Amino acid sequence: MDDRRYRFLSISFRFENEPLSQKILMHGIFWLFFLGSHLLYFVPAFRSELLSAPLRMAYLLHYLRMIPIFYCYEWIFYFLQTRVRPFFLYTLSLISSLILMHIVTSLNFLLIDHLYGLINLSPTFYGIGSLYIHQTEFDSGADFLIFSYDMMEMQLLFLPLGLKMAKYGNRQNALKLSAENEVIRAEIKNLRATLAPHLIYNMINAAYAQVEPVSKQSAFYLRKLSDLLRYNVYDTRNESIPLQDELYSIQSYLELEKVRRGTCPEISFEKIGIVKAEQKILSLILFTLTENAFKHCVGSPVDDNWIRIVLSTEEKGVRFQISNSKPVKETAARQEKYSGIGLVNIERILEHNFPGRYKLQSKSFERSFEMELYMPFIPDLRDELDILT
Repeated sequence: MDDRRYRFLSISFRFENEPLSQKILMHGIFWLFFLGSHLLYFVPAFRSELLSAPLRMAYLLHYLRMIPIFYCYEWIFYFLQTRVRPFFLYTLSLISSLILMHIVTSLNFLLIDHLYGLINLSPTFYGIGSLYIHQTEFDSGADFLIFSYDMMEMQLLFLPLGLKMAKYGNRQNALKLSAENEVIRAEIKNLRATLAPHLIYNMINAAYAQVEPVSKQSAFYLRKLSDLLRYNVYDTRNESIPLQDELYSIQSYLELEKVRRGTCPEISFEKIGIVKAEQKILSLILFTLTENAFKHCVGSPVDDNWIRIVLSTEEKGVRFQISNSKPVKETAARQEKYSGIGLVNIERILEHNFPGRYKLQSKSFERSFEMELYMPFIPDLRDELDILT
């Protein structure tokens, strides 16, 4: 799509969102032009007859009926556009417009007959009106004439309905273009987000190759850091991940923290149960909880800091219990952050994937913070197919 078409669609989309008062004004001007042009068209043809006030009013009512037909059609069109496909949308809209035309025209002739009497008007009015208001039994000839008249009268609405269809098409194109642009922006944003970690990952690997002959401990640290970065950037692109991979990343992170911080804090990690290759969980949930525990437990070097983690596998899920100490001196802002506000996103993800089937509890004490999570395993697609068959 070129820039000119994009600008045209943008202008059309903005025009649709104009204030209500301006829309009413534009519609009023259009209908004044519509009524005036059609009434003036018949002045030369019925110059002598139009001297009659009832006939002038009859023609005015005859064309005024197009206004309720148009807006009823518009309501039906907007009602259907989110419920049916485009082909059926236009088909059903055409059928509904013909039904509307017939109903409103019949009511209009009844009103004119009641006010002025069809017999007192022109022969054309009387002939057509009589077909509508006196037709009580099936008559193929009369019914065909009525249907033909409804179809012929629909041409009077071709202009406003055509404008409405064009407006709808422009709006759909603008929405489609906007969605395409959003996808492109998201891809660019994702590309920018992955370029920096990818560069850092390669540089860490290069540094590892240079450092290993000199210092085994430094090389070990770089290797663990490289594994951790690879896991966070590449391995967690999917929504689910094997539990053993998440467990390995947590253990790598704990080893890095031990090297970085020494014996403070005291780290305890216990695994209960068997971790199987087919056990899958949501990625980065357990890792994020572990990282948060380190953020909050570290205080001054003289504090008695500790972190205790227990991971146990059950038949249908994994239970993750983590507790950590709190620093003796803690700011009010950190206390507020400690209250569990940072867990809102995790709980939202769990509720979206396991509504009513997970458990997330946290307890805050004066000198410690405890959390327990039960998260179901994500079933393998092949297992679900076996169950269905």
